[in-house]
Order: sequence, then structure tokens, then C-alpha cells
Amino acid sequence: MNTEDKNTDKKRRAMMRRIRKKLNLTQTKLAALAGVSDRFVARMERGKSVSFITQDRITGALVRVTAQRNPEAVRQAVQPALETAEKWERVPSLEPGTEPVLKLEELNGKTLAELKAQAEKIAPFLRSVANMALLLTK
Repeated sequence: MNTEDKNTDKKRRAMMRRIRKKLNLTQTKLAALAGVSDRFVARMERGKSVSFITQDRITGALVRVTAQRNPEAVRQAVQPALETAEKWERVPSLEPGTEPVLKLEELNGKTLAELKAQAEKIAPFLRSVANMALLLTK
């Protein structure tokens, strides 16, 4: 892992700790909600190695608690993802050589064909993630 990745990981872990504290969750309570040992929560927050599955469980527990306590915040948070998904969903209908397409190709450094292939993956992914987050609010 390079220095930039380490700094990003450190910031992410610090953010998760701040969220846990803001939600008034102890490491023990978060661990119980995540289905992991409280040692794993402590290790993760200290920047020690934990498996991706453990990180995912802890993150998922934080998201679920946040969604249950503040569903409106989640709805607001997913709006940019839904708006971006809508934009990507329009890409396949674009006509080659038109002014908007030429600008889009220049901006992204990719051909329209590459952007269409990317759109087929990104739009459903964004919509799926947003919908999962919205389901957590119910």
C-alpha cells in the first residue's frame, strides 16, 4: 500500500470512529450490531489489519444505525447518486459526433463506445447502492 492509500485508509478509519462516537455507540455495541468481536472494532479504529469482511460488517452496522436514526439524511445523501445514475443512463442514447458527445469524450478522455460500456456498469451500480441505502431507512 502506497503512502497516499495509507493516508486515505487512516482518514476513513478515523471517520468511522467519529461516526461511531456521534451515534453514541461503544465499540462493544457496534461490534454486537456488526456481528464481530469488539477487538476487531478496536483494531480497525487503531489502523490495524482486519479482513475486508470485518470492515464491511462494521461499516454496514454504522450505515444501518445512521439510516434508522436519521432516514431523511440518508434520502438526501443518495440524491447525488441517483442523479448521477440518471446522467449515465442517458449515455447509451447519445449520437456519435454531436457537440455534447464530443465534449463528453474530451472531458473523460474516452470514446463514446467506451463511455457507453462504462455507463452500462455504473448506472445500475449507483442505482442499486442508492436503493439499498433507502431500504435501510424503512
